[in-house]
Amino acid sequence: MPGLGAHSLIVSLPDFDLPDLVPAAEVLWQEGFRVWSVVFERLDDFPELQRRFGRRAKLGVHGVSEPEQLRTAAAAGAAFVAAPFLRPQLVDAVPGLPVILGGMTPSELLAGLDAGAAAVQLLPTDAFGTGFARSLPPMLPPGTLIANGRMERYQADIWMDAGALGVWPQDLLSPELVLAESLDGLRSKLQKWRLGD
Repeated sequence: MPGLGAHSLIVSLPDFDLPDLVPAAEVLWQEGFRVWSVVFERLDDFPELQRRFGRRAKLGVHGVSEPEQLRTAAAAGAAFVAAPFLRPQLVDAVPGLPVILGGMTPSELLAGLDAGAAAVQLLPTDAFGTGFARSLPPMLPPGTLIANGRMERYQADIWMDAGALGVWPQDLLSPELVLAESLDGLRSKLQKWRLGD
């Protein structure tokens, strides 16, 4: 699995037109968030994002469910792909491409790792309490679990303290922040999410 950067965090790039998205992505990079993902349905934007940020950020694709989608993402230059479900057939679709498989139970997540996934993601994490956040990471091999869902910063800290590889908070880049006249609000929010600082 590619490293998740200094803040151990994957950012889902929102479904905005590139002229609105690119300035927000620049702020992401400036604040040290360098691992991003686009949903498969927005793969048409991938070449331009790669052109602008491919040497500065790791760009992945999420929402992949079929081997053909994975091969398409790989051909576009994805550094990793993520599936929301336990889909072992994705792991070998493109040899060498890191695949993150999803699950909701320890057994599903372990099955994903046994299938050869580079990492597994629990989603949605907001379906579980903080007790689960403290108990699940130690049940899996170290450095393999990503917590994905809606969460507050303190919840991300709990996952990381318990041994998660990283977090994937949803809606980090809200329309109100990305489309605002000034990106100062986005920068302020990102600074609060600098895990490990």
